[in-house]
Amino acid sequence: MSWSNCESSAPGFRGASGRRRGTEARSPVPYRQNPMAYEPEVLCHCNPRRKAPRWISWSRANPGRRYYSCVNAMNGDGCGFVQWYDSPLPKFFSDLIGDLRDEVWRLRGQDNVPPVSVEQVEECRDQFVSVEPTVKDLQDQLKEKSAEIAALKGNFEKVVFIVLVFVFGVVAGKLFAF
Repeated sequence: MSWSNCESSAPGFRGASGRRRGTEARSPVPYRQNPMAYEPEVLCHCNPRRKAPRWISWSRANPGRRYYSCVNAMNGDGCGFVQWYDSPLPKFFSDLIGDLRDEVWRLRGQDNVPPVSVEQVEECRDQFVSVEPTVKDLQDQLKEKSAEIAALKGNFEKVVFIVLVFVFGVVAGKLFAF
């Protein structure tokens, strides 16, 4: 599913409480630069004024777009300062970055599967080998029952045909008897 079909959120990554929102807050790639390693410094509106870290937005509306945010915003007691560093991206690139982000997270989710040992594989194989004759017996029984059902269905269709002919004959006899 393309991420362009989803609703977008405002700049930044925090709700009213200042806490991060679900997966939109996680960066799908490591930061290439420390959020405080930039010049000239941008100051938030706190008292005393402090250098605002430069973050990367992963919101649906602004994926990959960098912005400055109050250093205390993570605690929920910041001044609310947010300022964009990058200009808005064209919709095509925004959708592309969003889709790539989702794919990175999907692939990382597959890495959470623990490796399987040779002993575990052999144990599963042994269990399969011991169950295989039972499965074959059940398959044979299923084939027999399917053949029985097909025969009964054929007999049922014959009985229905005979009943219909009988009813049709009775109705025709009543109509022509007068």
